[in-house]
Amino acid sequence: MSEQPLNPADDGEDPGELAEHRSGVDDDELLLDVRGLVKEFPQGSVWQRRRTGPVQAVSGVDLEVRAGQTHGLVGESGCGKSTVARTIVRLERPTAGQAFYNGRDLFAMSKSELRLVRRDIQIVFQDPFSSLNPRMNVQAIIEEPLVIHGVGDKADRKDKVIDLLDRVGLNPEHATRYPHQFSGGQRQRVGIARALALDPKLIIADEPVSALDVSIQAQVVNLFRELQADTGLGYLFIAHDLAIVRNISDDVSVMYLGRIVETGSRDDIFERASHPYTQALLSAVPEPDPVTERERERIVLEGDVPSPVDPPSGCRFRTRCWKAEPKCREEVPELVDRGAGHPVACHFPD
Repeated sequence: MSEQPLNPADDGEDPGELAEHRSGVDDDELLLDVRGLVKEFPQGSVWQRRRTGPVQAVSGVDLEVRAGQTHGLVGESGCGKSTVARTIVRLERPTAGQAFYNGRDLFAMSKSELRLVRRDIQIVFQDPFSSLNPRMNVQAIIEEPLVIHGVGDKADRKDKVIDLLDRVGLNPEHATRYPHQFSGGQRQRVGIARALALDPKLIIADEPVSALDVSIQAQVVNLFRELQADTGLGYLFIAHDLAIVRNISDDVSVMYLGRIVETGSRDDIFERASHPYTQALLSAVPEPDPVTERERERIVLEGDVPSPVDPPSGCRFRTRCWKAEPKCREEVPELVDRGAGHPVACHFPD
């Protein structure tokens, strides 16, 4: 089953009312303010849930996204990044926490209220093939949000689709083609065009280039940057490739096993990393200079990532950390500035 755009038509809402709604956001205004986000998934059976407890996918995540800026969220696969994205847009129901858009809590909204706000908040999914309906051509895929929200007549929507295809670097004749007739990079451009159809203010990009070839990744990242420069979009850009995050982000949060362990500006994270996990991630990024690459010190983490069903007590990274002390087992480190100039969740940061 394909991932569908955030335009569920299950409330019987008047399309005219949807068409009139806009959330005006000034440049540099705080678009998204997530506080204490928690998402837990129950185990399969009642007996299993009683014995092991829930899967603790996200445990108290805070982050902010401003208009015209990009907040990068990085971490190993399985750390909860995609769950954060899907929970913010209410594809998953949060266990606890708040997510404010324009001062209103997304988690407290009714379905009808959420439909109105979803014109301003869209998501680009990770897989550019499964996120598009294979039974619909590109024209129908991109104009579907416009139809649901009652935007324009048939001729207006056709013109809008052609304009969106041009903005993402595709040709007008592509409108009659189906997803299987495109390359991965072209399919992702179609997904981006669909996300842009309603002129959103915030786009959550969930690993939008991880399934693409390296050369195509650069094209898609450049497209994101150009669209932001033209429209003032705010991005929550989720990835595990630090080079891409460094290229596109203004602020960065590093996630490990459901928690944010370090957050700050791009320079804070890439030039003044203080958490051992962040330092280990950065040491794994290859250097283009072969001499520097041979001489630099690599940090190789031992062991596997613990299970989110039963995460370690205290600091969740302590089972793989070379600096762990008894305090790390007994006390959860708070995400605060410990002298590095930006928040770090570590009892003994560098």
